[in-house]
Amino acid sequence: MATRNDGDVQALATRLYSAVVSDALDAISCAGHVLDGQIRPRIPLKHPLVGRAATARSVPVEHVPDRPYQTLLQAMDRLAPGEVWVVAAGGARRSAIFGGLLATAARARGALGCVLDGAVRDMRELERLGFPTFAIGASPADSLGRDEVVEHGVPVVCGGVRISPGDLIVADEDGVVAVPQELESRVVDYALTKVNGEGDMRRELAAGLPAAEAFARYGIL
Repeated sequence: MATRNDGDVQALATRLYSAVVSDALDAISCAGHVLDGQIRPRIPLKHPLVGRAATARSVPVEHVPDRPYQTLLQAMDRLAPGEVWVVAAGGARRSAIFGGLLATAARARGALGCVLDGAVRDMRELERLGFPTFAIGASPADSLGRDEVVEHGVPVVCGGVRISPGDLIVADEDGVVAVPQELESRVVDYALTKVNGEGDMRRELAAGLPAAEAFARYGIL
């Protein structure tokens, strides 16, 4: 179970970043939670994106459904404050599953960002909104009749990583890491300890301490 409430999670956004979280997962022998490196931030970031996953899955379609966007809109309307919308699209790039209007709706619900292994659009609008959006590419094409969200609120595989609703997402310019809830307490505690150690080591390196001596002293790199 997750051990931190929403306020605690948001406080982590000022201290955690993807690399140190990945290192923490490695330290407890739980590698394999870093999403495909093609998933990149599509707008400039002010700080890492840290929040809980709200999941959805999209599949390619060859026709316009009888009730287009139905599941996508349901997913949008059920987003909660502090969540990150995570969409498993299987690497589809022929259409944009997320864009400016959905970002506006997500923000109004209190969502913090979006991560998907698919394409997005409306880049200028996303940047104007300052809504952190991670994707493998961009496309001007609408998803209507091309890609359809078919379920939400279930475990998905996004960027090669299994992600369940409520998992901790940490994303920045280096990439995206998903921390399973059952590992969250151990991973966050380790990561914060390493952040503190890195700060001390950085100051000594800047003062001229040899790198080998610094590593021997702190055991981190």
